[in-house]
Amino acid sequence: RSVAASHSSGLAPGSPDPPLALALAYAPRDARPVFQDLFALDRRLADAVRQASEPIIAQLKLAWWRDRFAQSPAEWPKGEPLLARLAAWDADISRLGGLVDGWEQLAAAEELTRDVAIAFAGRRARSWAVAASALHVAEADAVVAAGMRWALADLAQHCASEAESALVRAVAADLGHASAESPGLPRNLRPFAILGVLGGRALLRERPMLSTGGDFLAAVRTGMLGR
Repeated sequence: RSVAASHSSGLAPGSPDPPLALALAYAPRDARPVFQDLFALDRRLADAVRQASEPIIAQLKLAWWRDRFAQSPAEWPKGEPLLARLAAWDADISRLGGLVDGWEQLAAAEELTRDVAIAFAGRRARSWAVAASALHVAEADAVVAAGMRWALADLAQHCASEAESALVRAVAADLGHASAESPGLPRNLRPFAILGVLGGRALLRERPMLSTGGDFLAAVRTGMLGR
């Protein structure tokens, strides 16, 4: 069984992800569509991996998305609502191809290693920077740091074994991402701040995100105050 099959099996198709749902509740109304599109894209890629019986099938499905991001949006096929929404972003959406690459690397991995975990989390985190640019925020370093916390925590809680989860948490600690501190992002990136806090707390305390009342209160405080 591939690493990706283990990771992406944590949620059934279409089931809500509580941390994402809570984070979206604090998105400014005019910014919310960008967050929804980003999370929908990530979920579509995860589903492509989860639903595939063999890694090669997942890679073929992911290649379709990678090819789209290598094209101009003017060349994209009609009839795919998510592509139509992404085409409206005021950003270099070709950079979202990196998110596809991250899922493809995970799909091809038979073993979760430090390098695989860092590369996968990094590519998911950098997709957050693309979304931030679509919202005219240039604080890419802080956004990517928050994204790394969330991506590593998400990976850790969906690993196939405790040994793999421990490896991911060790990577997070080495990189300085196991922290309960707020990443300090501007108001229109409040969902990313919430997820960064939840991810950091989960990595620090070695448990799933949003698994205690304290996590919920920390998320609400970050949503309301930004810290």
